[in-house]
Amino acid sequence: MKKTQNKPIETTESSAMLYMQHSQVMIVYTEKSDREVWASFKSGDEAAFNYIYRKYVADLFNYGMQICKQEEIIRDCLQKMFIDLRKNQAKLGDVQRIKGYLFTVFHRELFKFLKKEKKLNADLISIDNEESIFCIETSHETKLIDEEFALEKKAEIAKALNKLSTRQRQAIIMLYQEELSYKEIAEVMNFSEVKTARTLVYRAMEKLKEIFEVEKA
Repeated sequence: MKKTQNKPIETTESSAMLYMQHSQVMIVYTEKSDREVWASFKSGDEAAFNYIYRKYVADLFNYGMQICKQEEIIRDCLQKMFIDLRKNQAKLGDVQRIKGYLFTVFHRELFKFLKKEKKLNADLISIDNEESIFCIETSHETKLIDEEFALEKKAEIAKALNKLSTRQRQAIIMLYQEELSYKEIAEVMNFSEVKTARTLVYRAMEKLKEIFEVEKA
């Protein structure tokens, strides 16, 4: 007797069904405000949790890799963060901007983990000394305020960013690539005042201008 081909067909159909369900969930929650999505998540809506995870996990992972050079540590911290969020979802407060909130929680979780493992100095990347290890890749959506930077090629901007201090790079990436507000950056970086985040970005922009001027000379 010929073997039936039912199993591969079922697998294909199952995959297609899962994809359709995922697409429907993404569409439904994309039309909702962050406050509504978060409220659904807090009430125990598993679809809302899946939406939050799928929408932001890649951005969080990329940000983490710009701080720590060990992929396993980033994945472990992300997994722990999302597990804790789900476990304590009913106790969480209201959130206006989900992305800013997740960046704040993840940033603190990552640094807490590194300090606990006594690897803060060993695993944090210092581009000033190890540019070849960590190179920032600017996204196509990244926009810098100054027209001078907007005209520079992507590779040149990335090279210039790698010459900034660690905090300056983080602030620039969060503002222009991740599109966080100054308030959210201040929360992520644990600044007591929003103006500290503004000052950090301003100094980073001035440094970038100096770098481009030297390269053009």
